[in-house]
Amino acid sequence: MRGQSPYSRVERILEYIHRHIDQTLGLDDLVEVFGISRWQLQRIFQQQTGLNVAQYVRELKLSLAAEKVLTTHDRMLDIAYQFGFTSEVSFSRSFKQLFGLSPSQYRRRGTKAGLRNPITQRAEHFIDSTSLQTRIEHRPEFTVYGISSPLNGLLEASPNVATIVPNLWEALFSQLGESTECKAQLVGVVDTQQQTPEHANLHYWAALQIDATSAETLQSYVTQAKLSSLVIPTQDYAVVSYHGLASGFSQLVEWLICDWLPQSGFDSVNGFELEHYGPLTSHIDTPTDMEYWLPIRTLP
Repeated sequence: MRGQSPYSRVERILEYIHRHIDQTLGLDDLVEVFGISRWQLQRIFQQQTGLNVAQYVRELKLSLAAEKVLTTHDRMLDIAYQFGFTSEVSFSRSFKQLFGLSPSQYRRRGTKAGLRNPITQRAEHFIDSTSLQTRIEHRPEFTVYGISSPLNGLLEASPNVATIVPNLWEALFSQLGESTECKAQLVGVVDTQQQTPEHANLHYWAALQIDATSAETLQSYVTQAKLSSLVIPTQDYAVVSYHGLASGFSQLVEWLICDWLPQSGFDSVNGFELEHYGPLTSHIDTPTDMEYWLPIRTLP
């Protein structure tokens, strides 16, 4: 490993993990293969991916096991052994810690949620040198309240995202005023339902997802701020997390669509792309934790 940058080391470590994920794989195995100390391995991996090595391997194994739980009729004990668990009890305990359901409950529900995908190193031109990890989520129908405008998308020849989106958020905050009585999350929505090969027909929503505990004040709040409602239907999503400025979302979307999607086994679908900016008390022009939700379907 001498002479290699931390970035290239992590690429090799990730490649090794992904090729051997269906085998027993521990920290000591990686230390032996790559000839570095446990501390160096943990430090490099944490620095470049934001994850603990053992946590990443465990969550990836459990995600592959969850796919097996949903797509086969294999016994839970057989799936547990396949992914390196010594008993069905330990498998079920770890599974429930990650997904909130036992393997049997997950199978009965029959929908994908919380699946971790192998992380992919960002291209050198991206936001910084850390890595991105996607997860797959199934989200039930919900409603947002806000204002909208037609939009030219990020990947079009003449995008107007840089002007339309900030103006919409500024208008929304102006309409909301100083009121903080309503508990809500800031959600940007890109409506691609009417998109065709000839015409984009996109609409962007600067919106709020109202907390259920605020239901009593919802009607007056929406009426006072003159907000429209939009129902987001049930959908599967690829979700990627990001910490930084909202302006970085353009690069995030480009990476997800151009780099991750073609090799993911999924395809994007016309629907509602979601940008989660955090609670209403947040400011989208300051660094914060955000998520981008891309509607997808499994390739046949």
